[in-house]
Amino acid sequence: MEPIRSGADTAPSYATGSTRATLSPFVFPIAVFLIVQVVSLGVWRLFVDPAKAVWRYYPQPFGMYLFWGILVLVFIGFNFGMAGFSTLKQPLRGLAATGLTLLLGFAIPGAVVYGYGLLDPTFAGGTGQGATGLIVLIGFYGFGILATGMAGWPWSDSGLNQAKGGFAQLVSGACLTTLGYFLLVYPNLSATTASHKVLLTLPVTIGWFYSVIVAWLTTFLIFDNWPWSILKRRSHVALAAFAGNFLLGTAIYFGFIELIKSYLVPSEALWKIGAALPIWAAQLGVWIVFWLIFWANVMGNLPQRFGSFWNRMIRFLFCWGLGIVSFEFYTRWFAERILHELPIASGFSGDPLTWVDLLNFVMLVYIVYFDFCGLSKIRNANYNN
Repeated sequence: MEPIRSGADTAPSYATGSTRATLSPFVFPIAVFLIVQVVSLGVWRLFVDPAKAVWRYYPQPFGMYLFWGILVLVFIGFNFGMAGFSTLKQPLRGLAATGLTLLLGFAIPGAVVYGYGLLDPTFAGGTGQGATGLIVLIGFYGFGILATGMAGWPWSDSGLNQAKGGFAQLVSGACLTTLGYFLLVYPNLSATTASHKVLLTLPVTIGWFYSVIVAWLTTFLIFDNWPWSILKRRSHVALAAFAGNFLLGTAIYFGFIELIKSYLVPSEALWKIGAALPIWAAQLGVWIVFWLIFWANVMGNLPQRFGSFWNRMIRFLFCWGLGIVSFEFYTRWFAERILHELPIASGFSGDPLTWVDLLNFVMLVYIVYFDFCGLSKIRNANYNN
């Protein structure tokens, strides 16, 4: 099973007699949305909530382990295509994949902080947890684009089986991630790096690179990998997707910054955020990413019945519009009243990256690992996306 798909309804359908609850196409996404919200809020109350958490590990090391859990999910679901798990029945498949994800999601960053951190103090202690978590910012694109927009090229053309092809993608993704991290992130964190060697400040790096991720998931999920798919050869499509998202992401980044300064963030909060403002391009982008993943995988990427242009435009308007509305609802009310995050300014609160990445992780675990376990959608012949 591919973890994030473009242009297809990924919700399963089962015959009468299934132990799953069979829901209408309207009720199904509402049920999935509520499951993701409730599970995420439960995790938040246990480990994060600044006022009510049972065990408080916020912002670190919770953020580090959460981000690495997402990256391990990319390894298992994207690059390896659930190899080794697909033969298991549910819920055993989901439990086994989740267990391995949690194990590796703790072990890998733990090895970086408590192992490699002994050699490089950049990765040691509390600050090292933040530095280790930022590897995932680069890695999510470095590993994810290979299996999605690039369709596994060039390994998919080499005749390798799923496991070998996944390993090849893993090695390639590690090279891309290492290169990107040590060019963009590490110079901002290392105490031995001269300031003139920094290509981009850390706030700009985070905001800009997350905008590249928004470009990748927008073009792949709701635009059916357009415009890169216009090209004829697979190699050209793959290379155009990889490089083109950087160009499109740059335009998105500047658009986000203008939108944030002009409309979405109050002036008092802008003043307090100060030089960290570029990070808020990522804070807005992560909400759009949530809706892109939800729309393609839970909503069936509707509509499908119009021409390609209108299908894509309608998806775009819904996903980006819902992302902006969610950003406002979260920062103006939900973050302070429900999650108990501290206000930045009067009536404006929160750190969307942590909460929404938790939503994304729980959603992807439920979709990819558990295959909507407990729920199925009615496939009504009269229902036309």
